[in-house]
Amino acid sequence: MKILVCISKTPDTTAKIAFTDNNTKFSEAGVQFIINPYDEWYALVRARN
Repeated sequence: MKILVCISKTPDTTAKIAFTDNNTKFSEAGVQFIINPYDEWYALVRARN
């Protein structure tokens, strides 16, 4: 059986984020992205079982 799990990347919860263009755009400079913790703990674990 093959299972497709959709996950999303989010900025690390400890990363300091900033905005550009009069605070309308998210600046990705220096930000590390991780798998959304909810996706990791619920979707991926459930898919393996």
